Amino acid sequence: MRAVITGAALLIVAAACHAADVDVTAYGATCDPNEDATQAIQRALDACGGSGGGTVRMAAGQYRIDGSLVVPPGVTLQGVWKAPHYSSPEVGTTLLAYAGRGSTDGPPLVMLESNSTIRGVTIYYPDQTVDDIQPYPWCIQGRGTHLNVVDCTLLNPYLGIDFGTYAHEMHYIRNVYGIPLKVGIHLDRCTDIGRVENVHFNPNSWTRSNTPTSPTGDALPRLVEHLQANLVAFDIGRSDWEYMLNTFVWGANIGYRFRDTEIGGTNGNFLGIGADWCVTPLLVENTQGPGLLITNGEFVGSPLCDAVVRVLPSNTGTLQLSNCSFWGPHNAIVDAEGTGMVSLSQCNLYQWGRDPGVAAVNIRSGSLMMQGCSFGLSKPHLYLGEPVASAVVIGNTFRGAPQITNQAAGETQILANVSRP
Repeated sequence: MRAVITGAALLIVAAACHAADVDVTAYGATCDPNEDATQAIQRALDACGGSGGGTVRMAAGQYRIDGSLVVPPGVTLQGVWKAPHYSSPEVGTTLLAYAGRGSTDGPPLVMLESNSTIRGVTIYYPDQTVDDIQPYPWCIQGRGTHLNVVDCTLLNPYLGIDFGTYAHEMHYIRNVYGIPLKVGIHLDRCTDIGRVENVHFNPNSWTRSNTPTSPTGDALPRLVEHLQANLVAFDIGRSDWEYMLNTFVWGANIGYRFRDTEIGGTNGNFLGIGADWCVTPLLVENTQGPGLLITNGEFVGSPLCDAVVRVLPSNTGTLQLSNCSFWGPHNAIVDAEGTGMVSLSQCNLYQWGRDPGVAAVNIRSGSLMMQGCSFGLSKPHLYLGEPVASAVVIGNTFRGAPQITNQAAGETQILANVSRP
């Protein structure tokens, strides 16, 4: 006996398997920068979510947002960009953000729910100027599982992406450019493997935007001064098995900050990360026991930098730096305290010592494993403080004779090191 599927049944099956694909203009959104499009875009998002998910498309144009958008589960808010971009708001799909000026309280510009995505848009704050930098709520925030930000430029937000205020898992941030003014990416409360890839924070995003607020000429030094005093580019609390690949920031106060929150710290794999001209390129307040694996990093301190890598007394975990390079007008390269372990392997310590007598690597307490590293200057190379519990320094190359001060009370092994002219 063969089952017979009627035409009506086929239509029901087809409708059940069809993902919504809608355009915001069908719900009344316009590209008029003087007309608020918030409610029209939200109607499109809600309709798409109500039909089981799909894509809400936004053509090229400027969409004024005077309120806040919520992207429902299973929905993608999609602009025209399909790659990272520096752009003028007059090119591609741009959200003009006006809500929340003067306070970080209030809803974000875009809230992502579980399994939702924002992709292919530029976000610009037209009222934000270098000479009157004002706080705003988060540009993008998320809660739930699988929160995705892809191919977006956050031109000049005060607070960038927040995947940390709410518990979540498996965030995915890829191909994000821009220059946040206070915090770039905040990660916390992530209990299952998040990923951040190809993020580039640089003032060029704003200076090259061809907007009325572009900080060029005399305004550029004022922007850099603000960033060096305020910006934390990557602020990372509790995140289990975080993966970060090919990320970069120029000119921040803190490039990468790893810290404990009330629910713990971080462990993860950080490959090809960079921080240039920062006051503190890498700050470790604490890590989880498995530690931080940082490979192929490039770190440059600004003239205000006292230590490129600063490990605070609160650290009890492990920081492993492998095949990393350090150069610039900073003072020390590593200044470490705490009871944890610092490991330097195959690193190039090229420049340091803005002040006379400052060693490249200063281990004041805890433990050190240093092997296969190259020191580029004939200046003090290594200082081991009295509270150091253990240190192994093996197979390193020093410019000139090794300049090592060893006051450690714990066991140390210093051997098979060589000097070069």
